[in-house]
Amino acid sequence: MKKSRANKGQFSVIAALLVSVILVTAVISTYTMVRHAPIQDSPKVLTAIGEMNADIKQILDFTVGYYGSILKVTGNSAYAKNLTTTYLSSGLVNIARSHPEWNPSFNLTSNSFSTSWFMPESFSMGNLSVTYSLASLGIEGVKYETSSALEVTMLPSDSGVARILVTRDNAEPELGLSKDNFWFYNYTDGSTWELINSTSIIISSNGVYNITIPSGINSDAYSVQVEDNRGLMVSAFYSPNSVASESRIPHYTYTFNWAATGMSDIYNNLNTDTFVIELLQNGTLKWLGQPLELTDSARPIPPVAVKAFRVNATSGVNQQVPFQVEDWASDYMVPLGLSGEDSIFSSTNMLVFLVNNEVKNITLWWDGNDAATQTSYAQENNFNGDVSNTYHISLSNGKIGIDVDIDSAKLAVTSTAGPTSKAEFLRINDEPPVFHAGTSCVIYNGSVRAILQQEPEYSSGGATDLYSQLILTLPANTTYYTYTSRIIFVNSTQDRTVNDLSVVQLSAFAGTPLTENGTLGGYPVTSSSTDEPFYDQSPTSRDHHWSQFISSSSGAGVMFRDMDNQLYPFDSIFGSDTGAIIVDDFGTRYIEVNPVDLDSVEFKYSLDLAWYGAVVTFNIEPIYRSADGVGLWVMVEYPPSVTVN
Repeated sequence: MKKSRANKGQFSVIAALLVSVILVTAVISTYTMVRHAPIQDSPKVLTAIGEMNADIKQILDFTVGYYGSILKVTGNSAYAKNLTTTYLSSGLVNIARSHPEWNPSFNLTSNSFSTSWFMPESFSMGNLSVTYSLASLGIEGVKYETSSALEVTMLPSDSGVARILVTRDNAEPELGLSKDNFWFYNYTDGSTWELINSTSIIISSNGVYNITIPSGINSDAYSVQVEDNRGLMVSAFYSPNSVASESRIPHYTYTFNWAATGMSDIYNNLNTDTFVIELLQNGTLKWLGQPLELTDSARPIPPVAVKAFRVNATSGVNQQVPFQVEDWASDYMVPLGLSGEDSIFSSTNMLVFLVNNEVKNITLWWDGNDAATQTSYAQENNFNGDVSNTYHISLSNGKIGIDVDIDSAKLAVTSTAGPTSKAEFLRINDEPPVFHAGTSCVIYNGSVRAILQQEPEYSSGGATDLYSQLILTLPANTTYYTYTSRIIFVNSTQDRTVNDLSVVQLSAFAGTPLTENGTLGGYPVTSSSTDEPFYDQSPTSRDHHWSQFISSSSGAGVMFRDMDNQLYPFDSIFGSDTGAIIVDDFGTRYIEVNPVDLDSVEFKYSLDLAWYGAVVTFNIEPIYRSADGVGLWVMVEYPPSVTVN
């Protein structure tokens, strides 16, 4: 019995093994029959599904590239996504038309697209989920999900070589790119961005590309566009500080150097020295129409969407501060209004913010995500007043109020801060301009400044063959408003003689005159004289930056920076003393800034001139206080220099 049972057990094991072999053989034989049978139903189904999935994936690749192309031009992610979804749907229709034998139909369940550009870590990606049927093959309800991505990570540069990690779907290293897939942003003299290739590239097996930075590109701060062979594009930004920081936030930091040589305390006693800084796309910073000194090379602003920008100020604490982005035309000479949040920052934009001597650093940074929204700091309205009647405009910035009145075609700007002053502009050949149209309120609800514009006209023959323009700005929280008085003389066939040209005529209703008449030891030499014009007595010096009427600590005056085209443009053109400041305190008390006064000028050729300045109305801090030399004069005499990194 024992032996019989043992034999029976062995037989059971052997039988089980034989069954297994038979089953495996049957499966292999069946699979072989399926693959090689003359009726190809299963392979046809598998091939159709595989081909359909590949077509859908390719359409997604194209669509992600299409989304990036729209975003690069418009900056509007909602608009780009709407067009992209339509493009994707039309792509699926095209697939259906290319396979009529399968009678395909699609149901696009979901899709999404996103980008993060001009960041140290940037990407373009898309996802979709689609359910499709191939009716003629009896296939119903196939669900297919796929994604497409291109990611670019900027690594620390080394001796003029950019190191860039490029990955694609599922973080796989992208190894199929050449130098023609990498483009460096180069800011040209024409104030536009162009894309240029490198001449040398080395690729590592982990997807890191070592690329020689082209000549002319600042190796301390640059942007790169990577476009793969599928049409996906990504723009990434590099600067050592942005790559090294834990947050990897792209930014420029502007350090304001307030100490003039040997005069480090001149700002210490000021509390109303608010500067309006204009930052242009080419990296220039301006104050009162003239560039601030940069101790390092300028950093052009990448073409990111306006909604991406943020501005932080460091003055004891680091915090976001108000700013605004403006549209301008004609090389920043014609204001157009606030920029749309989706517009791309370009050479027609300027970013404007405020600083004073307590601000040590300003950090401009941006959020390159396409889902970013504009910060509330760029949307605040810091002005109140009435702009409904363009012939009588009233605006207040919290410290002063201005009224812009057109009465009998004459324009006057009255400023009030306790004391009152009145200004008129652009008198030519003793003829004041006329203003038939209302004042254009280009910006009246800004976070940094309001802007008004006018076009003076002249009725007699004394001022012919010219175009004139007046721009007024009222910055937030200041004791001044600014003016830009511009005249464009066109070519004339007749002799043109200008014997009087006054940029601004300021009437103050109280106080003693005081005018800068050179400097000594870095401080103004002042004069209360009204007997003689104040003019440039030295060919190499610019002796006058301000003039005021002051009573105690109240009064009004004008100030402008020390640049050739402020008071003396005709002096250098004609080689004689022509421009002057005229001060009169007999009854009317006025100050005139007159580029043509001491001598007349004659010319037929075209000439485009603009004068920038500020009209100050003060009740606490004057332009200059004789007792201690404190005042706003330092803003035009010693504006800060700036270091950018």
